[in-house]
Amino acid sequence: MKYLLIDKKQRIKIDTMGKFPTADVRIMEELDKKGIPYDFAYNDSIEFAFIDGKTTILINNKNIDEYTHIILRGHRLDKPRDYETKSYIVDYANQHNIKVLNSKAIKFFPYYNKISMALICSKYNIPYFNTYYRIDGEYTKQRDSLNEYPLICKEYAGVNRLQMMDGKERIKKNVYKVDNAEEYKQEFLKDKDLSHFFIQEFSPIAMDMRIFVKNRKVIGGWKRTAQEGFKTVIRGKYEMYNKPSKEIKKMAEKVAKVFKADFIAVDFMSDKDGNMLLQEISLHPGFKAYENKIEGEPVNIAKEIIESF
Repeated sequence: MKYLLIDKKQRIKIDTMGKFPTADVRIMEELDKKGIPYDFAYNDSIEFAFIDGKTTILINNKNIDEYTHIILRGHRLDKPRDYETKSYIVDYANQHNIKVLNSKAIKFFPYYNKISMALICSKYNIPYFNTYYRIDGEYTKQRDSLNEYPLICKEYAGVNRLQMMDGKERIKKNVYKVDNAEEYKQEFLKDKDLSHFFIQEFSPIAMDMRIFVKNRKVIGGWKRTAQEGFKTVIRGKYEMYNKPSKEIKKMAEKVAKVFKADFIAVDFMSDKDGNMLLQEISLHPGFKAYENKIEGEPVNIAKEIIESF
């Protein structure tokens, strides 16, 4: 048995173990505890060779056939080919008896963006925020589908922006509250190409939650409440939520089943009427906040990921 862990390179310098993202470090720690050998690689080290009718995939100059299990972590959201590469790896692995985490989910979810997710939610009757997307980005011309402000304007694929703060680059969400038509000219949004954005109904309930689901069963989660403004991600207050309500548990497990996921994080928020709706899914979720910002005993997410094949 030998694991391969693949992740994207971070856009800004990170301090964990000199170079590795926290989730990767935690997964490596759990593999070490189990005595399982592993290698780590970045997406940009992957090579494909098609020679004399034979396919070879190399990662850090090693043949992918050396591995029995592959954990595909993050990919660049602004580079769709990164996600396409995951699909190619799954296809090859399926032919060579190599287990890939979330292999069925990757094939089921061919385009890792918000519109693709909305289409799936619509098809499978998963409650989702009212959403409107114009390919030309001219959102001030037609608003009949979402008929009242405020609205939320989000980047199509979930790509974050880099912002200079105190002389350092910081990663910030490309999510903006729009109170009227003039608000499309607000700071950081005014120079954006809105054809890369969509609009969505606004939730006045500044609280969200993340539920971790392993093999279609909820294993843990957290709640997060905004302390200022509407963005829960900015200094949000976290609360352990390992035993969610029956409604949330049922919805999270349905999402995991629909997406055919081995391991998935399912994020929820409520609309203005208090109805809980799907906000986001992640096939390679982070869990640093869950382990470090919440009082109570967290589930060992890294261990659960390793064991979810």
